[in-house]
Amino acid sequence: MHIWLLTHSEELKKRNGTGQIVKAQLPQACTVVVWKRTEPDQQLTDLPLDKTLLIYPTAEPDYPDSDSEPLTISQAEHVILLDGTWQQARKMYNRTEYLKRFQHYAIPNQQSTFQRRRNQLDGGLCTAETAAYLLQQKGLTKQAEAINTAFLTFNALQN
Repeated sequence: MHIWLLTHSEELKKRNGTGQIVKAQLPQACTVVVWKRTEPDQQLTDLPLDKTLLIYPTAEPDYPDSDSEPLTISQAEHVILLDGTWQQARKMYNRTEYLKRFQHYAIPNQQSTFQRRRNQLDGGLCTAETAAYLLQQKGLTKQAEAINTAFLTFNALQN
């Protein structure tokens, strides 16, 4: 599975962004793309709709092929994570039409342990927690554990 971090430009200025952990732990399996409101990223728009999940808590959009089964994490070859605060992620999603074409997946029943940004969406995970969850669900335990270990160390320093 390849993880695409669609990153808000403000997130790149922060030392406490957890997308950096994902990229450091998965240098070959993670691509950082800086979000630009007026310029769709060609790499993302070229991703296959039938093999790509957008991790975002929203209702499923209408798909041209309504007879197909929903894509599961285990089937996904690509996942797009909106890397930023929940307010930034909402803005990125609402202003980026091509993202609405991808099948959505909302992570159920998880609670974030991220110390730095506690005022975010209830049940919402930070980028590193999301990546670790997805990798674990995909059966990529070693990679998930590497991200979790790095995140726990990072998170302890945020107190």
